[in-house]
Amino acid sequence: MFRWALTFERPRWLRRPVKFLACAVLTTFLVAPAAAENVSYDDILANPDDVKLSYLYAQQQVIKGDLEQASAALERVLLLQPNWDTARLFYAAVLFRMDDMLGSKRELELLLERPLNPAQEREVKKYLALTTARAKRTRLTARITGGFKVDSNPDLTTSSSNDLNGNVLDTNSRVDGAFLAGSRIRLEHTIPNGTGSFGFVELHSNLNEQFSVSEADSINTRMRAGASLFHDDLQVTPYAVGAVLALQGDLYRTEYGGGVASRYVITPQLSVFGGVEGIFQNYSVVSEDSVGSARNGWLSEASGGVTYRSSEKNRITTRIKGYLKDARNDSYSYEAIELMVRDVLLLGRGQYLSGTASYRWTNYDQPDPTYSATVTRKDRIFKARIAYGLPLGTFFERFNVTTSDAVADVNFQVGVNYLNWESNIPNFNANSVSADILFTKNFTH
Repeated sequence: MFRWALTFERPRWLRRPVKFLACAVLTTFLVAPAAAENVSYDDILANPDDVKLSYLYAQQQVIKGDLEQASAALERVLLLQPNWDTARLFYAAVLFRMDDMLGSKRELELLLERPLNPAQEREVKKYLALTTARAKRTRLTARITGGFKVDSNPDLTTSSSNDLNGNVLDTNSRVDGAFLAGSRIRLEHTIPNGTGSFGFVELHSNLNEQFSVSEADSINTRMRAGASLFHDDLQVTPYAVGAVLALQGDLYRTEYGGGVASRYVITPQLSVFGGVEGIFQNYSVVSEDSVGSARNGWLSEASGGVTYRSSEKNRITTRIKGYLKDARNDSYSYEAIELMVRDVLLLGRGQYLSGTASYRWTNYDQPDPTYSATVTRKDRIFKARIAYGLPLGTFFERFNVTTSDAVADVNFQVGVNYLNWESNIPNFNANSVSADILFTKNFTH
């Protein structure tokens, strides 16, 4: 980012992570793949009336992170060809990313009077709502998700025939479906220090309601409050957190604590992030579990990673995360390391393909007498997920079906998951394959 600091005051898109993600999708929707031939500024000076050349130059500058040069190029394009609606929508997106809400709103309002196609109309209305919301000092956003899942082994029945002592284990795993629901409500308020910093409070909730296997029923609620503070290319977010987990309708675990997350932008394509978190986990509320309070204790986490935008359509994230659980009983204390990689590929018109894979090593401190008096448990967990998503409006357009804005903006996603759990305690060996269908609606106020 420092390479273009002379032409762009600071990475304002970093100040609003939600805005950056939204604009990345919009820019991908608008920007065709850049040509292999690089367009220089000298080329623009030699051909000032070539609007296609200037448009391509603007695309290249967005990819490089030079938004001011992209904005200037698009201004020239629109002076020469004011009815080029795609260019104006692109220009509005660039202004949005430059934190020029009034300018972006002006261009979007001009497009309201134009004969746009249904996809463009939805984008204009959606980003008009975003520009209005981002201009407010206090902003409220919400997300609601619902869907269904089918799982080959929802309660992770063991795949081993016998335990360490030779006793026969129940390997009768049950295929089951589930209803999924989730929500997120986030309130932000701008801190008047001129840097784009803001305070926030957010609430996440997730429900998994099995049709038959009630052991896998769960409700998880997590609240987080803190502030995102910006200084040039650095973002630091201290926060407090609390969570509640219920299983089969009964309170299972409560948590409270806090942490600090940070992100530093090295270039427009490359950023690094990290964080630490400490959570006290309280299992003593589990009335049916005689060992519940033995699991009480602090769980400390530390993580770091890299996000790389290999192109305007592809983003790769890698992360390493360490865990340290200090339980009341050392049979439940452990150390763990997890590696994760995620790739998100934007396909245009709101479509995307994402893939995530993780591998976790967990070593417990002492044997658990429930399973063995001499063998200390060691687990290896591999998870993988691939998902494809798109707005319902894009889906129905393929069949020439017109939908309302409320329906067209709903995101449809289908995903497939795989889990392999290996342990030196046979009781915990398990495999699971699942598939889910999710519908998500976002709200901005």
